[in-house]
Order: sequence, then C-alpha cells, then structure tokens
Amino acid sequence: MPQNVSSVIIKIVNRLSNYFLRGLITMLPLLVTIWLLWFMYSFLDGILGNIITLFVGHPLPGLGFVAIILLILITGYFATHIFGAKLFQLGEQLLYRVPIVKGIYSAAKQVNEVLFIHKGNEELRHACLIEYPRKGLYTIGFITSDASEEIEKKAKGKLINVFVPNTPTPATGFLVMVPVQEVIILEMKIEEAFKYVVSGGVLQPAKPPVEEAA
Repeated sequence: MPQNVSSVIIKIVNRLSNYFLRGLITMLPLLVTIWLLWFMYSFLDGILGNIITLFVGHPLPGLGFVAIILLILITGYFATHIFGAKLFQLGEQLLYRVPIVKGIYSAAKQVNEVLFIHKGNEELRHACLIEYPRKGLYTIGFITSDASEEIEKKAKGKLINVFVPNTPTPATGFLVMVPVQEVIILEMKIEEAFKYVVSGGVLQPAKPPVEEAA
C-alpha cells in the first residue's frame, strides 16, 4: 500500500477516534441520566410488578412502577396528617415486635433520620472524604455518629462512624469507623453529595461561595 494512502487512512482513523471520544464525552451525562432512570424504573417496577403478575397471571410492564409511585404519594399524603402519622406509628410498633425485621428496620430508620430527616446532633450530619479503600484513594462518606465507647477504648483512639454509600444505589452501603483526624469534612450539602455519588461523579455539586478578602 502506498505511503500516502496509509497516512490518509491513519488521519481518517484518528479523526474518527477524536469525533467518537468527543461525542461520548458530550453524551455521557445524558447516557448516565437515561441509565439511572431506567435502573430506577426497573427497580421500582419490580417491587410490585411481581406481585401484580401473580394475581393477573401475566406480566404488565410499567404497572408495578405506577403502583409504587402512587403508593409513595399516598404514603406521603397520609404521613403529613395526624391520623396517618398515628397509623404509621402503629405499623412501626408491629414491625418492632418481629425479631429479624425489628433489627433491620430500626437500623434503616436511624440512618434515614440522620441523613435525611435531620434529627440528632447537627455536627454529625456532614458529607466527608476518607481515604478508602487504601491510602491515596478517596471516597465520599456521611458522618452518622461517634463510634461506641467500647470500640474507641479497644481501638485506643477517637473514631467516627462513616456511612459509605454505593453507586448508583446510595441507599445501600457499608459502615467504616475512621480516626477523627483522618476524616475530611466537606462543605457540600448532603443532597449534593448524594447526587454526586449516584451519578458516578457526573453531577457536580454547586461551588461554595468565594470569601471576599477583608
């Protein structure tokens, strides 16, 4: 093959590669958004979709999604009224009497209250950075509380409980206990940090205001 033909082919391939890379970078936020929406749709549709299939006898795609959205809206409506709140309290009391369910529900509720409902110590509700899974690599976490006295005593140091969420499902994750001097507090809001985690870093948090020089 003549040298000039080879050089032309190489230039075309390089140009196409650049176009592809540029197009991928441009479309990445849209692709991530579509993927997350599809993931949420599939997850929510599957919660009640399987139950509906058992009653109907055949799958009805999308009906489970609609049903769970309506259920969430109805729950939110009744939770804002005294009568509905009393019913939910009664339901919680029943859950607390079931041995295995009690432990899971209680832990999930405590995490939810600390991260979203804003109960407890104001100082312990922060997004943070920790070096995990090894030195030099950083992970976003959420401070939930101080470690227990027994753990701190046996670890011989002040420890902070940090909840590390998974991507793209931040409702699941794991707990790490980090020495207080190794926890880096972030200024971003918890909601912004969650969006950052869910999107895999695509959705950037708002920039903190610039302090004016005195």
